[in-house]
Amino acid sequence: MTPIDPALVAQLSAVAVPTLSAMLYARGLRTRFLHGIVPANPAAARVIGPAVTIRAIPVREDLRDAVLKGEAPNLHRRFLSEAPPGAVVVFATGGAAHTSVLGDIIAMALHRQGVAGMVVDTGVSDLPTVAGMDFPVFHGGGSAPVPSGAAVMVVDRDLPVSIGPVAIFPDDIMVGDASGVICIPRAIAADIAAEAVEKEKLEAWILEEIAAGAPLEGTYPPDAATKARYKAATGG
Repeated sequence: MTPIDPALVAQLSAVAVPTLSAMLYARGLRTRFLHGIVPANPAAARVIGPAVTIRAIPVREDLRDAVLKGEAPNLHRRFLSEAPPGAVVVFATGGAAHTSVLGDIIAMALHRQGVAGMVVDTGVSDLPTVAGMDFPVFHGGGSAPVPSGAAVMVVDRDLPVSIGPVAIFPDDIMVGDASGVICIPRAIAADIAAEAVEKEKLEAWILEEIAAGAPLEGTYPPDAATKARYKAATGG
C-alpha cells in the first residue's frame, strides 16, 4: 500500500463524492461510482485511503470445512487482521448481499488497528451497532444475518476486484461520504482533486448568485458572462 500525500488528502476532504464523479465523468471515466453501496453511518462516512483488496468467491464446502477443522488457514480473518493502517479495505464477493463478511466485532478490530474504512458488496451483521461506530463502513445491503461461510470463501488479496461494474485496483484511491463511494485511479487523482476543488468554489459562488436573485438560465450552467463575473469577483 502506498500512502497518499497529505496535501492530496486535504483536497479530497474538501470536496463531495458527486463532484469527484463529475470530474471523472468529464474525462470519460464513467464507471467509477459504486452504485448501490451505501454508508452504514452517514455521520461517519467520510473516508479517504488507498484500496487494499480482498476477493471472495462462492463457497466450496469441503474447503470451508477444512478451515473450520483447522486444516487450512482462515484467509478471511488473516487478511483482515493484516490490513495496514490508513487502508480502505475493499472486500469483493461478486455481490453476495444476502450474507455478511463483517459485524461489530470485526469492525471494531479494524478500527483499532488503524484501518481507514471498509467497502463491501455484502450486507453487514449487527448493522445497528456498526452504524453507531465512528468507523466508515460502506455496504451493499441491509442487515445480513447469514454468515459469510455459508455463501462465500476468501481466496486472494492485493489483486484487481470488481464491486458491481466498477474495477478496483490495489492502491486506487477510495473516497467515501454520505453520498457513497468512488474509486479514483491514482495516476490522475491529483488532477481530479484540483479540478473538483475549483468546481466546488464556482458552484458555491453560483449558489450565492441564485440566492441573491440571479436567473437560473445562464447562471447554471454558467455561460461566458457568468464566468466572467465569477472571475472578476474572485480573481479566479
